[in-house]
Amino acid sequence: MSDVQLVWSNKHLPLLASGVSSYEWVQPTDSRRVAVSKIEPLSSGPLSTNSNVLAIGDGLDVLEALKANTSVMDSGIRLVYIDPPFNTQVNFRQYSDSMQRPMWLSMMRDRLEALRPMLAEDASVWVHLDDSEVHRARAVMDEVFGEDAFVASVIWQKKTTRDSRAAFSSNHDTILVYAPSGPKKWKTSRNLLAKEDTHLRNRDDDPRGPWADAPFTAPGYRKAQQYKIVTPTGQLLTPPRGRSWYATEQTFLDLLADGRIWFPKGGDGSPRLKLFANQLRGLVPFTVWGATDTGTNDDAKRHLMALFPEIDVFDTPKPESLLERIIHIGTNAGELVVDIFGGSGTTAAVAHKMGRRWVVAERNSQTTLDFLLPRLQRVIDGTDAGGVTEVASWCGGGSFEVIVVPPRVGIRSNQDNEKVIRQKLIAHSKARKQIEIHKETFFATV
Repeated sequence: MSDVQLVWSNKHLPLLASGVSSYEWVQPTDSRRVAVSKIEPLSSGPLSTNSNVLAIGDGLDVLEALKANTSVMDSGIRLVYIDPPFNTQVNFRQYSDSMQRPMWLSMMRDRLEALRPMLAEDASVWVHLDDSEVHRARAVMDEVFGEDAFVASVIWQKKTTRDSRAAFSSNHDTILVYAPSGPKKWKTSRNLLAKEDTHLRNRDDDPRGPWADAPFTAPGYRKAQQYKIVTPTGQLLTPPRGRSWYATEQTFLDLLADGRIWFPKGGDGSPRLKLFANQLRGLVPFTVWGATDTGTNDDAKRHLMALFPEIDVFDTPKPESLLERIIHIGTNAGELVVDIFGGSGTTAAVAHKMGRRWVVAERNSQTTLDFLLPRLQRVIDGTDAGGVTEVASWCGGGSFEVIVVPPRVGIRSNQDNEKVIRQKLIAHSKARKQIEIHKETFFATV
């Protein structure tokens, strides 16, 4: 618990999803608060610890329903990435981004608190925002996870164009990174970034394959590492002034006998240590991520336009290269990635291509039908050639289950909306394999 806390109206009240797109504060003792939403399965497969899940419903309802009724979360969530509404007071085509600030803060707090007990010991939580609410969101995350859980604020360059009308041309978002175990412990399990300038070559036909090399010296004076080395050409070498050899003489002789020492310049140069691919240490991530490495909103938008040329796409989608880096740092193959603001489906698409399990919730049924279902079906079919497909060496396969988790508070959608949803489902021939469209409960709850 943080020593300093942010205060807002109705902070003591839980915030539940209400109807199709709104929220409602309820009393802590309200029966709807303690009740768990039911799950309406729309695909034929059972939900298990190995399932990938696309859920239509509010993130809080989905999390509590999955935890209470399935084993999907039993292994623990390794990574949470959420890209919630930024609360910019601007409405976009696919969603409203203008909530009252107290309601936005409660919405974030309640969903983060629901996630907290489901996290694995070595989990991390990444919350993607802009300057509108990021400073308040950090105060909320300090309360939920503790100030000691803060790891970093990652600055992501979201665009490379300049807005000449503004006082400052904002070209970045902030991603808050928290690890409940604390940064010192979490760093022992997170993955490093690959060295871009590491070129493996096999300059001596080593049967173990290609290798890189590093100097066989270390800074400082260590008596046990001050000895003479004879090169293959007969030169007698000592460490440079102010340095020592990298290891003791016996270790050097063992490495030499194992073919792990290389002398450049035809055997006349100073010794270098051979490093094979499985021995290379990666790079600690910087906190500033440029567009060259992790893409931009425009890159992501072009990808979506290629996937969905007939419809208007999201204005500020996130590129797959950004999610690839986050998922690489925070998880290993087979571990669970969760996103409770599914949007256009980038998190699920990248997690699937990288061999991770995933659970994604999206409250807007139209967004699910227009983007997530067809996009994820293309990933399964191996027909999505964009994004990180080549990097991930993805060629299709796998599966996912579709569920609906109706809100505990609210109203039915009208019949016109149900008719549109039914027509959309029928239009998606791929989706028909994934959804049993005769399930009337789906049309009664979205």
